[in-house]
Amino acid sequence: MQSQAVPKPKIAPAPANELGALSVLVVDDEALIRETLSSYLYHLGVKHVDTAENGKRAVEALSSVAYDYVFMDLMMPEMDGMEVLTYLSNSGLPTAVIVMTGYPSMEKVIEAMRYGASDFLIKPFRLQDVKVSMERIHRLHALMEKNWALNQELEQKKQVEKLNDELQKKIKEKTLLYEIIDTLSQLNLSEDLYRFLVTKACEACNAEKACFLIHDPSKGSLFAFTYHGVSNLRAGTEVPVYRADRKSSYIDRNFIETYLTSCNGRPIFSNRTCRLPNIISVPFQIRGELFGVLLVANKKQGSEFDRDDEFVLNFLAEKAALNVENMALYHNLKENMFATLASLVSAIEARDRYTQQHSERVTHLSVEIAYELRCKPDEIRKLESAGPLHDIGKIGIDDHILKKPGGLTPEEFQVIKTHPIIGVNIVSHLGLDQDELAIIRNHHERWDGTGYPDGLKGEEIPKLARILSVADAFDAMNSDRAYRNRLPFSQCLRELKKNAGTQFDPEIVEAALRVLKF
Repeated sequence: MQSQAVPKPKIAPAPANELGALSVLVVDDEALIRETLSSYLYHLGVKHVDTAENGKRAVEALSSVAYDYVFMDLMMPEMDGMEVLTYLSNSGLPTAVIVMTGYPSMEKVIEAMRYGASDFLIKPFRLQDVKVSMERIHRLHALMEKNWALNQELEQKKQVEKLNDELQKKIKEKTLLYEIIDTLSQLNLSEDLYRFLVTKACEACNAEKACFLIHDPSKGSLFAFTYHGVSNLRAGTEVPVYRADRKSSYIDRNFIETYLTSCNGRPIFSNRTCRLPNIISVPFQIRGELFGVLLVANKKQGSEFDRDDEFVLNFLAEKAALNVENMALYHNLKENMFATLASLVSAIEARDRYTQQHSERVTHLSVEIAYELRCKPDEIRKLESAGPLHDIGKIGIDDHILKKPGGLTPEEFQVIKTHPIIGVNIVSHLGLDQDELAIIRNHHERWDGTGYPDGLKGEEIPKLARILSVADAFDAMNSDRAYRNRLPFSQCLRELKKNAGTQFDPEIVEAALRVLKF
């Protein structure tokens, strides 16, 4: 059966030489983006640029003007970008659409491409990326044009297959870039990020070895930080960096020959990308300053590193560096907020001489118990973060109840029982995870289910809250209070053991007794 003729695709005008003939539509609900992008396009030489603030206005413009390019946000009021793509697909207009989004996800990108998007830009993006994207689309359209022509000639089958391979390679490359962005966005710890960096570098380039080196400008050295596939290297190995000229420096050749591979007598520069047949180095820069170097070596199957490897590694290093910077800013902000709240807790406790430094002691004992239980480092970090804030909700309780020298009335006890909820409400906007919030909310739950505020029972109570509950109870018994003197140390231990299985998790009590008796 004879195959149907494939319609000849329209080639998007080349932006490098024919910008004046282009018509471009910018669609975004943010006026600043519309104005900035329009100004940049005019600066490039584009003569006809229109804007639209939502999808509905964009469709109106598209129905009256044949645009060559459309730069469009996905998330917009009235009619979103996906609906506009559907309209363009149904209308058959030969318009190249470049999607701009601040919320990249694999599903959204694939869906947008399926509906006809030609490329994507992740907000925030550099203005020069706009021109690069237009040129990339032109090259892609040109490739499609060539593919169409070759399909008409059976004798040129090999060339068609080559072009198809190139398209598949581009799809694979874009998928890899999406995966990098998606994975980096989910990493919260810098250690995880650096491990991902070297592992992904080897995977992306089909290489055997990778090493990430941290730069110490005070010593003029690099230090091995994390690595993949390098059995004879240890973290902390110092790597001297030598000055080649006033503007560049290169990595010690002995290090490369000993741990990675031969550099063929040529220097590997630490502050710019350097590609040799069997090794490639990429600078890891934060705010224009050298922070580290990513080295990847020994391409598998005897092949050599190429420009595609160089592009992917630079992309990986650039995005990872941005994540490291954002993590540092976030952790600094979070630490400042925690310090402020911890100071507030200290101020609350200082009002009552019986509870001074209570939260600090409880946190310290909780951490010791967690070590005894062989908790993960991340769990211990969470106790250190949220432990000092476990009683912050008491700021919402009147002093006449907190400092009452006698027993509480049932009504007063009901008020006291609200402090975990008040505490969670106070810290709810700090970005704490569920384990940290549970420490504050559930440290008064009981193993038998009669605690508060949620009446959780047994292992329904989050583990870290169970740990802090034991430490909190011990410190309360071992401290003077307005209504009683502290209990003898031996009696405190007996009370913990007595209430194991009713008030406390028995396993945690055993760990606490080992810590306290030591």
